[in-house]
Amino acid sequence: MMKLETFGATPLYLLDTDDSGNQFFIKREDMLPYSFGGNKARIGAEYLADMLESGCNHMVAYGNARSNLCRVLSNLCAGERLPITIITPADDDGERREAFNGKLCELFGANIVPCFKTNVAETVDQVLDAIRQKGGKPYYIYGDRTGQGNRAVPVRAYQKAWAEIRAQGTFDKIVLALGTGMTQAGLLCGMKDDEHKPEVMGISIARDEESARRHILSYITACAGEDIGADIRICDRFRAGYGVYGDAITDCIHQVMVKYGIPLDGTYTAKAFHGMMTLAKEENWQGQKVLFIHTGGTPLFFDSQR
Repeated sequence: MMKLETFGATPLYLLDTDDSGNQFFIKREDMLPYSFGGNKARIGAEYLADMLESGCNHMVAYGNARSNLCRVLSNLCAGERLPITIITPADDDGERREAFNGKLCELFGANIVPCFKTNVAETVDQVLDAIRQKGGKPYYIYGDRTGQGNRAVPVRAYQKAWAEIRAQGTFDKIVLALGTGMTQAGLLCGMKDDEHKPEVMGISIARDEESARRHILSYITACAGEDIGADIRICDRFRAGYGVYGDAITDCIHQVMVKYGIPLDGTYTAKAFHGMMTLAKEENWQGQKVLFIHTGGTPLFFDSQR
């Protein structure tokens, strides 16, 4: 089974310094050398290990065609010769848009089951029942039909990764894209007993602040067994919906690629990077050491170039 620890730490380096003396560092999780990288490579490995430990033999995932996690899980299961079924919702407008991640899932042999966001629970029931009727032991990554349960598993990925980040430097702020909240929750759990606790800000890519906060807190509580009293910082100003973005994000993707040679994407990372640089100016950050965690998912960069 693929073990991320054999790859070593992902690169972390100074990206730029602005006129206010802020130093912007970047941790290139997109350079994790497995399945085009990204934070979901770490998270997917945790899910697979838990599935095997639990004695299950058929992965069941849920995600849009743009999902980095579904791509990684499909790759992991293909490598282990295990079946995977992905329940895939249409976009909010009812359309099903193609994406490179979705094509990779198909390449890895994933069984794709379409649904709408209005009938997810029913579709989960049908998929799990069908697998059991054929003698399989399904492992649904999100727990039960409503997506509750199994929340501690993905949080472990960045609870463990905090030690890697801490060994690479100390920072005043950490900024990252906030989708499910798994990664931010993991970082907060990882630094729980650390004397140095930088501010961790999630730039939400879809959820409003209240909803995002509930999700992060539920992940923290599941992993730590309690509310650890972490300062959950969320900015929801730059969201426009999952996979929805405008000219400012398109310009950010272009500028970062041209200036630094780093691929961002319109679904996750460009929203977070644009949000970070906007807030640095508006809030007048001075002399801050800021770490941007590039949560990656390189295929999405190419979707943004269409």
